Amino acid sequence: MFDRPLKTAVAFIIFKRPAETQRVFAEIRKVKPPKLLVVADGPRPDKPGEDLQCAETRAVIEQVDWECEVLQNYADSNLGCRQRVSSGLNWVFDTVEEAIIIEDDCLPDRSFFYFAEELLDRYRDDERIMSISGQNVQFGKQRTDFSYYFSRYTHCWSWASWRRAWRHYDLEMKLWPQVRDGNFLMDVLGDPH
Repeated sequence: MFDRPLKTAVAFIIFKRPAETQRVFAEIRKVKPPKLLVVADGPRPDKPGEDLQCAETRAVIEQVDWECEVLQNYADSNLGCRQRVSSGLNWVFDTVEEAIIIEDDCLPDRSFFYFAEELLDRYRDDERIMSISGQNVQFGKQRTDFSYYFSRYTHCWSWASWRRAWRHYDLEMKLWPQVRDGNFLMDVLGDPH
């Protein structure tokens, strides 16, 4: 199963960490996605040397040595994490219908790419499912007999999604007052008494 090239596009979000980017890129290289969409923030003007770090990080992408369409969305100046990731993913989902999203500081296991690809296909038209996550914060607790579970909470370190789901993303968090004033935390954490 893991000896075939991936069929799904990979979005790779990078910034200024060439060593970490190289490690994650090595995992991406193993699965040889047909399309690599690279989102990069620019250097902060008040951080000496950051322009060089950004350039070294971006140079890692030049190592693509398999048949792959590489698309780059590089910011000239620093937008900050919130704006860069959001605008970058807007670009990703304007470009492709679905993608596996990896950040430069998240080292996915090779199996995650195939897991995500399979579930992207399985739940493509299921409006109840918004993303596939590779993050598991269950601390070894097995909640079901299956290899994955459904949750209403989004985990965003190594994940995958569809354009149809990303259109619901709200950078401004318009529902926050309603969530803040409601019982959200009580629903999540339970009554402490």
